[in-house]
Amino acid sequence: MKKDYSSLRAASGLSKPGSILFAEGTLENGLRVILSQDTTIPSAAVNLCYHVGSKDESPGMRGYAHLFEHLMFEGSVNLEPGEYDSLSIEAGCENNAYTTEDKTNYYLLAPSNQLEFGLWLESDRMLGFAVTEESLEVQKGVVIEEKKQVFDNRPYGSVNLEFPPRLFKNNGYSWDTIGDTGDIEKAKLSDVKGFYEKYYIPGNAVLAIAGDIDIENTFKLVEKYFGPIKSGNVIPPRSFNDSPLPAEEIVTVKDDIQLPGVFIGYKIPEENSKEYYSFDILTDILSSGDSSRMYRSLVYDKQLVSDTGCWVEGREFSGVFYFYAILMPGVKLPDVQDEFDRILSDIIINGPAERELEKVKNRIETRNTYRMQTNLSKADMLAHYKTFYNDAGLVNSTVERYMEVKREDIMNAAKSYLNKNNRVILNYVPR
Repeated sequence: MKKDYSSLRAASGLSKPGSILFAEGTLENGLRVILSQDTTIPSAAVNLCYHVGSKDESPGMRGYAHLFEHLMFEGSVNLEPGEYDSLSIEAGCENNAYTTEDKTNYYLLAPSNQLEFGLWLESDRMLGFAVTEESLEVQKGVVIEEKKQVFDNRPYGSVNLEFPPRLFKNNGYSWDTIGDTGDIEKAKLSDVKGFYEKYYIPGNAVLAIAGDIDIENTFKLVEKYFGPIKSGNVIPPRSFNDSPLPAEEIVTVKDDIQLPGVFIGYKIPEENSKEYYSFDILTDILSSGDSSRMYRSLVYDKQLVSDTGCWVEGREFSGVFYFYAILMPGVKLPDVQDEFDRILSDIIINGPAERELEKVKNRIETRNTYRMQTNLSKADMLAHYKTFYNDAGLVNSTVERYMEVKREDIMNAAKSYLNKNNRVILNYVPR
């Protein structure tokens, strides 16, 4: 393993308070490894991030990334289906996984004396393809049922299915991570094996371990269990083609709901861009807390809606700014949209007040400080920044990026991207 201990100099007092200290290295097979020691609690978080999400799929394979999240718990080279969970629980571990448009992330929280066992469990899943026909059919059914429960049979549940193809016309962001039921049903064992062998390889993954560990010994354990795994193919650099929206698109969706709802999505720049941080702050100003602008206007003063909010979704190559509101009985959809537009216009023309900006920045600093306290969050963030920016050190500068945002930055970003020609409106009405 090629090791770089330069970041450990921070342990001698060269870092600012609250920084996450870490060491990193790369195995000969391409697996990037990040280790962070914290002896506060006798446990360690093992986070394995694969650089593959739903955007890396293609038509005919929509949903494979999420399907694989399920399949990876269905046995491995040396484990039968169900043994990963039963053995990890027996050893006092917790485990789970999640899939996004850009990555599939697996994590295991283990008592520090079970770290070696946890590394063996995770390495065995990377060692080779071990999915059986029976496991594939079972998990296909599980994923299809999940789609029914989360999207098809839940009020306003289809929002995540309606937005992607309208916001993104010609790339992998044009479908939700849940995928397409038809593609999943038709998936063959040879298809999923090809997907595994393309993406579930050391060079397409980052392993981050945070907690009560010894750096040198843990590097040796990682080398012991992950080092013998074959490097596999080389994934070419990812490209991203996207087209701007031609005009505002307004769609009426009939659903089994009691009250109408309006959902608006704007395309914005990618995660970690200057604009992304401005928009993330703006969502707090607009909808975080009872004193936020949208709650004061839409909920309390004019009593147009019963619930409202907005948030940003940062992605590797793009982002989305979302707004939603559930209307009060008798309220018309255009009235809510007009008031929302008025609130945005005021931000663009006059900007947020300094006190609003300061309050949100304080809240963000508090949230980030809390995240830095848990081993699971630390391992997740270290792996994320290494995966997408090849710089795990960004974990220690994210708050600074937020603190650098000025009123003018928010005004300029809103003026550039939160306009009618750059949005899709979904008007949900009772069926």
